[in-house]
Formats: sequence, structure tokens, C-alpha cells
Amino acid sequence: MRLDDFRDNPRIQTFVAMLRDLSLARTPAEALSAWAEGYWRTHPVDLMLSVSTRDLEPGRYRITRNIRVAERLASGERMSWPPPTPRDQLAVHSGGFIGAMIADGRPKLLNQMAVREDPVLGGQLAGMGSAAVIPLYHEGKPIYWNIPMMRDPEALTAATMERSLVVANLVGGNNTRLQLVEEVRRLNSRLTEQLEDVARVQRSLLPKRLPDIPGLALATSYLTSDQAGGDYYDFFPLAGGRWGILIADVAGHGAAAATIMAMLRGILHTYVHQSGRVPDGPDAVMRYANARLVEADLEGSFVTAFFAVFDPDSATLSCARCGHNPPLLKPGDGGPVRPLDGAGSLPLGVLGDAEIHAEELRLSQRDTVVLYTDGITEAMDRPGTLGAGGEMFGMERLEAALNGCSGEPDCVVDSVHAALFKHTGSLTRTDDQTLVALRYTGRPSR
Repeated sequence: MRLDDFRDNPRIQTFVAMLRDLSLARTPAEALSAWAEGYWRTHPVDLMLSVSTRDLEPGRYRITRNIRVAERLASGERMSWPPPTPRDQLAVHSGGFIGAMIADGRPKLLNQMAVREDPVLGGQLAGMGSAAVIPLYHEGKPIYWNIPMMRDPEALTAATMERSLVVANLVGGNNTRLQLVEEVRRLNSRLTEQLEDVARVQRSLLPKRLPDIPGLALATSYLTSDQAGGDYYDFFPLAGGRWGILIADVAGHGAAAATIMAMLRGILHTYVHQSGRVPDGPDAVMRYANARLVEADLEGSFVTAFFAVFDPDSATLSCARCGHNPPLLKPGDGGPVRPLDGAGSLPLGVLGDAEIHAEELRLSQRDTVVLYTDGITEAMDRPGTLGAGGEMFGMERLEAALNGCSGEPDCVVDSVHAALFKHTGSLTRTDDQTLVALRYTGRPSR
């Protein structure tokens, strides 16, 4: 066996370096510079013209690049490809040597050239003895052209054209791909900025600080995903010293979910604070919100919500649950954590005449109620792998996290966060994760 790894072949090593740099290129300019540095050193030319007919009438063209290759090679500088001049800054030409060569859209070889003066290029072609006219196809049409020229009047052959057609169109295709990638990257950057703006506005709609509710100790947590989402929690002062407590989750992510979240907030604040209109219970609030969202015609979107009214005088929590995860009760007497899964109905925004009822929970000293969104229970141990072996955090782990803490609201939040991180092993999230923990501390003194 005879092995040759070409380490002593300078031409092969030049090609290896060129192809390696091409694979690393992230922009068209970087790719073309890598190609020029490698290809022109092994296949030198004297003059390179690049021409475009894009968006022009037949017979008209722009010269996009005009490079004296041999002079630059002789100077020893790297053969970087100059960045393109914006199209609207390039002159539009017709006729002349270039116009005649590209008119029929076919590749051509010219030997024994003798062009002394050209109406477009002036005297640049004087001394050039041969040229290849190479079409670069875009969507099946010869939109772009490379025209390498050499002083040797017999430098080019059919084999030259075969190689040049393939190389130029492969490089041009790669250039087009990189242009598309660059455009996608730019659009993604703009979209990310816009979603971050939406997320900032969304977070600004959440309570700035926790209210002082007699008889309750509170803690909340709102951990955002990579996108703007639709999680929402809020507190509403009501007549007679009562308080409304809400947690909600708009289906989906992004700007649409955040917009619906803002709609829900506006609906609830308008209803609860409207002069002379004090709701009798959480079911009345949810029926009103549901009617308004149905009127808005959310086109398949909906909102899950849990709304409770806390009465410090009677130590009761009157609750209405609309498609939302059942809250969990951690009894103050040390009993097991259990779900509050009564009074369930359809999510908001689905049916205008949905039946919504309330149930009442009488609180005992040190009882803790935990409200949460499905971003917690559906958090994956390998984010994004649902259906491919991934496992959700689930109710059992959530209940275990609550059983393992004191029940103080801050302890609830810390314990759930620790269990989530242990399960996912990541600080990133595919969905918002919201917690609201309420602990009954006893009837307030008068």
C-alpha cells in the first residue's frame, strides 16, 4: 500500500485551507474572500469583472466588481473579496463589450482578443488577450456573470469553461445561501428584540409589589421563558375588606399570548373597580371575563384561570376554577398536600354560556394554598423532549416539594424552585413558570 497525504503538495494544501475557511464563513463577503484567497492563487487571472442584470431591463447591466487580480497577487496582500457596493449606488450600463457578451445568456470563451477601447470600460481591456464569460444562474436564469480575463491570447480552453462554470455557480450558490442565512439572522434579531419589548411590557403589567392583606402571608414567583408568554397573576382590593386573587395562563406563547394577557388584565381591572359594581363572588368575575373574551373572538386561543375571593372576617376562600390546574392545599395541621379540584369549568374565551360555579374553602391556622401554572408541572427533565423520552416534573414532584417545606410562602417558592432545577438541570424554560403562595395567619385583630 502506498499512502500520500499531500502534506508536501502546496496546491492541495491551498485548496484544503480554502475549503476549511469556506466552511467557517458566516457572511457572503467572508465566503468570497476565502474562495478568492485559495482559487486565484492556484488559477490566477489578470482582471476579474462581476456583472449583475438583476431587476434591470434586457440589455442593461451593472458592474458590481472590477478587480486587478494579478496586481494584487504581485503585491503579496491577501485576496480579500471587496464588499459589494449597494445596488442603488452602481451605474447602470448598456452596450459595449459586456453588453455584447451577455446578450444571449450563453457562456463564451474568447481568445485572441484585441479590444483597445470600450464605451463602458474605457481602456481597461487593452492588453487583455483572452476572456471567459461565465453565467451564474439564479432561479434558472443567468442573472449574474463572472468575466475573468488574461493577457495570454491563448490561455483558455473548453476544459477551462467546464471548470469555471461549475466552480463559479457552486460558489455563487453558496453565496446566495449565506445571503439568505444572513437575512434570516437579521430578521430573527429584529423579532427577538420585538418579543423582548413585548415581554417587558407584559412584566410591567404584573403587580409591582405584594399587597398587605390582613390574615394572609404572600409570596410570588414569575420566571419567564425565552419568549413572551401569557402567565398572569394579580390581587384586587374588594369591598368589605375582601381581596380577589387571580392566577391565569393564556394558551400559547409570543406576542399573541401576551396581548390576550393584557386584555384579560384590562377586563378584570375595569370590572372590579367600576364604580358601584362590586362582584358577589369569583364566579361573577369569571363569567364577566369569559363573556368579554368570547366577544373578542380569540380565534382558537383561550385562557385558563383561577380566581379566589379571600374574606379575612370569615377566614374563607371562595374559588372559581376555569380550566386551570387545581391549586394545592398544604394543611397547617401537617396533613398531606391535596388538590382543590372542585368548581371546575371550561377555560375562558371558549363558550359564552359556560357554566361557572364557586366553592368555598374555610381556612385553618397556617393553611397554605399554592397556585401555579402548567409551566411548572409540564417542565421537562430534558427541555423540549416531550415525546422523545423526556419526563415532566408533574404533580407528584410538586406535592413532594410542598411536603418537604414548612409551608411558609417563601419556603414554598424556594422548595419548588429547587425541585424544578433538580429535575430539569437547567435555568432556561420553554414556558413561563408562575407561583402564588398564600398562608392563612389567623383573623386580624381589630
